[in-house]
Amino acid sequence: MKRSGLLKMFIMLGAGAVAILGCCHAASAQSSNVTASSSPQQSAAPNITGFWMLRFDSRNVPEARLAPSVTAKQIAEHKQNDAHAVRWCLYQGTPAMMDAGAPIDITQGATQIAISSEAPSAARHIYLDRTARPDPITFDETPDGFSIGHWEGDTLVVETQGFSNTGFTGIPGGGFRTLTSHLTERYQLVDGGRELEVSFTWTDPKVFARPHTYAFRYYRVPRGFNAGEFFCDANDQERADFLSKPPLGPK
Repeated sequence: MKRSGLLKMFIMLGAGAVAILGCCHAASAQSSNVTASSSPQQSAAPNITGFWMLRFDSRNVPEARLAPSVTAKQIAEHKQNDAHAVRWCLYQGTPAMMDAGAPIDITQGATQIAISSEAPSAARHIYLDRTARPDPITFDETPDGFSIGHWEGDTLVVETQGFSNTGFTGIPGGGFRTLTSHLTERYQLVDGGRELEVSFTWTDPKVFARPHTYAFRYYRVPRGFNAGEFFCDANDQERADFLSKPPLGPK
């Protein structure tokens, strides 16, 4: 082969190698861009893990507008049942455990968020990896219901159904939860993560004339706080007398 032919062949091979390297570099850059752009999405959800407490100025609770079908007798019966639940240390459930007088403990994981309270109540489990709750035919209702959550930007939106009519059923502002109640919550960190604002919206045509919304603002508990557990003794007669009998003056 002539020198000119060999030169042309080497030039063609060199151009091909440059093209291949260029394609590989472009693919690598594209892959890096995908990874870089997806990382912020994966880590965008704020972390609300921690102990959170309510203060004297933490509750924005308007009066609920109840459905015309709700009677004074129903309201009295629910108040009596709530007093019974407190007296006998029954699980309070939601929404009572969200305002139990002591800090709530929120633990955030990849697939669920758990909320526990010092009050007598099972922990709430907010599932982030589900889009539908279990079949109501096979699911046993609970005082906390069944919660499914998802992130909308920096806001955690939680939908809860499947409530039982047991435990402490009273709802702040008026009304009570029933088997047909639907709760929508929105959690958002404010003030640089030092506060957690939660809005609660209850929808239940059997109880409310229109959806009832109120809000709590929780404050992050300082470091060093240790979680406790309220020991509720249903056999404590002195406690029972205090709760069930007319109040007396100090001894």
